[in-house]
Amino acid sequence: MDESTVGVAASALQFGSCSVFPSIDASTDAAHSFSECDENAAEVECESPQTEPDCVLELQRRIELLEAQLADCQEKLSEAEKENAVLLERQFSIDKIKDDNAAVLFYTGFPSYEALISFYKYIEPKLSKMQYWKGENLVKESQPYQLDDNKSKPGPSRKLTFLDEFLLVLMRLKAGLFVQDLADRFGISASLVFRICITWINLLYHELKDLFPFPTQELVRKNMPKEFAQYATTRIILDCTELFIQRPSAMLAQSETWSDYKHHNTWKLLVGVTPNGQVTFLSDLWGGRVSDKQITRESGVLDLLQVGDNVMVDRGFDISAIVPAGVTVNMPPFLAGRDQMTAAETEKTMSIASVRIHVERAIGRIKTYHILDGTLPNTLSPYATQISTVCGLLTNFLPPLLPPANL
Repeated sequence: MDESTVGVAASALQFGSCSVFPSIDASTDAAHSFSECDENAAEVECESPQTEPDCVLELQRRIELLEAQLADCQEKLSEAEKENAVLLERQFSIDKIKDDNAAVLFYTGFPSYEALISFYKYIEPKLSKMQYWKGENLVKESQPYQLDDNKSKPGPSRKLTFLDEFLLVLMRLKAGLFVQDLADRFGISASLVFRICITWINLLYHELKDLFPFPTQELVRKNMPKEFAQYATTRIILDCTELFIQRPSAMLAQSETWSDYKHHNTWKLLVGVTPNGQVTFLSDLWGGRVSDKQITRESGVLDLLQVGDNVMVDRGFDISAIVPAGVTVNMPPFLAGRDQMTAAETEKTMSIASVRIHVERAIGRIKTYHILDGTLPNTLSPYATQISTVCGLLTNFLPPLLPPANL
């Protein structure tokens, strides 16, 4: 055999392994096309009684076959890469909105990307120990979302980054997107979306309450807006709002949640706001039939007040008899069977209404979290208090409704 023939044979025999194609990633979808590579290479070695020319021809045929397979694999790889690029483009991520503050506000409730990331960095150290929800009553009461430091991180294998999970949950709360919609946007299952949402809502519930404790009397007065100059001792403005819910299946629950005012089954929420519009108190949810006075008495908000504080409430929200000693109540006068109010009463009503309207503005901010402005399904009933609290406290990342008088 001459040297050129030997060279061709030697080159062809190198096809005994797929490593002859170093530019191809065998982990791609196209890699299965190489399954014949070893089999073909094993047949390359010439067997007697083939003549040398026949052997060379056989090797050349095998080379052509392998080159054709390589071209086919490269074409399939190119198609797979294009498809992957399309899928990545479809998947929602923070990168799609981070340069558009209007989009950030719409999808997340944060006024800017910087504000969102600042809060994310605050909670990020807690995420490695986050205990993923596995079903009702399976999360320890004493450790609602964290495990022992010495244990490995529980939960599903990582399909999204923590930041993308955070974004997904905010989109569920603020934009009110359905679970299946989020599953399609993020390329995961609907069950995993639900699991992520419940897990993060439990985490945010605890973290936000720690981040926004009930402010001191001194701090509230330091940030008192000029609009409250006539009511400078106001510590908190209270009001109740109702959230529509799906009709419960149990008769007792139907009765307890029926609201004569809304003519619907509802949860009732007591909201407390400082004079500058910061949400400082959110009660647990109560059935819609409960009176405002009962929620105020049993929610614990009155225990937070001090001597010298004033509470501002709406007409009919008469809690004067249940506030602690040394605490006063500002409430607009009401007719109480009379035909009309006196001039002084009318003036007081208008004065209180002009400042008390800011609690309604604060509640309006909470209702921009669209998960709350529809009808909450029964599947979310066990987590409704956490959801309403998280939505309410997240509004505190927005600018104050009223600036301090000293600015």
